Amino acid sequence: MKTFAGASAVLVFCAALADAAVTIPIYKRDVPLPSPEQVGRRLAASAKTGSVVSVPAQDWIKHTADLQWYTKLKVGTPPQEFNIILDTGSYDMFIASKDCKSCGKAARFDPTKSKTFGAEPGIPQSFGYDTGVDTSSLLQKDASVSGIIVNDTIGVANLSVPAQQFLLCDEYPDFMQDVPMDGVMGMGPMRVSGLPSQLSWFWQLYSYEQIKDPVVSFYYPPGRATGAEATFGGTNPARYTGKFTQVYTGGAGQWEVPLSGLSLNGKTFQIPSATTVLDTGTPFFTADANTTKAIYASISSKIKPLDDGGSWGAPCDIIDSLAVDMTFKLGSKKYTFDATVPKEAFNLGPYEGQPGMCQAVFSSLSHGSNSKHSVFILGAPLLSRYYTTWDGLNNSIGFATLVL
Repeated sequence: MKTFAGASAVLVFCAALADAAVTIPIYKRDVPLPSPEQVGRRLAASAKTGSVVSVPAQDWIKHTADLQWYTKLKVGTPPQEFNIILDTGSYDMFIASKDCKSCGKAARFDPTKSKTFGAEPGIPQSFGYDTGVDTSSLLQKDASVSGIIVNDTIGVANLSVPAQQFLLCDEYPDFMQDVPMDGVMGMGPMRVSGLPSQLSWFWQLYSYEQIKDPVVSFYYPPGRATGAEATFGGTNPARYTGKFTQVYTGGAGQWEVPLSGLSLNGKTFQIPSATTVLDTGTPFFTADANTTKAIYASISSKIKPLDDGGSWGAPCDIIDSLAVDMTFKLGSKKYTFDATVPKEAFNLGPYEGQPGMCQAVFSSLSHGSNSKHSVFILGAPLLSRYYTTWDGLNNSIGFATLVL
């Protein structure tokens, strides 16, 4: 899920895997939360304490598309459990309040049952999103969650942060209705946050020395409802082979890297100067409207717009015959990686509301661009093909071959 900025919205089994990694007990620490400056000093010192911890994740599959991967999150004391998306395209966390009337099937958090709940800072806030949890376009829809910023103890497996700020929502949009996930945990880079503390849960883990490095890694093999995994603090060598190829973000405030080239079935497709956001929370690809139209025009005239929100597709009985292999050259200069997405990922499945039509993998995020620079979002169809590691210290994303 890719967040956007607006007037009231803000850009949103344990395993020790290294010799230096240790498992430490988790307990409430009655000390002030560290400031971003304190975390920065830790980054500069490159401390090597803390753990590397892996947790299982589940894949929400709809038709032929891997929509979202989610894991278990514990909030409060005693803990209340939630299914949470680990989302590199957003920055902060939200879950539903017990009083939410529009939160569908989502589990609700009851602050009256938590001994560690804090109502501070009590600031009303909204987080807005460009992409949602499934393949439906959000361009014509309300795409924000609203609530109050509060704090409590938040944990995954044996990792825990006391007094972590998050958005406790009293309003969910349509895209969070009737889905198996209860909320979102943003995994964006440091210092980009809608929270007064300026530090997300992941960066608090590092500041409390609970994870070895400010690194999160994802093993999200496609088409498997179970067996996925997220690793905090490092990598799990059992899940990949070979060496990592690194691409760098340049510290732009999000997981955004240069997009140096695109080929379709091995044929170069000319794109303008471009970058791409790599987003574990988006189940498709996006580009501006002009670029998306040009991509499909180069493939087949039978691929047409499905709605006014940017979705494209073709009749289900022919879309697989139109599908292409896609290779994205990520990075620039000597740090590049050719990420190939096979044609099997091209068809996202039947498009709701238009019987017989199936949705293609690219959607338009805007209605055109007057700029010479294009911004893509590349989500699950690409990221599920590789073991990825996201390094907040070096502002890099590494790709390695999955062990299947």
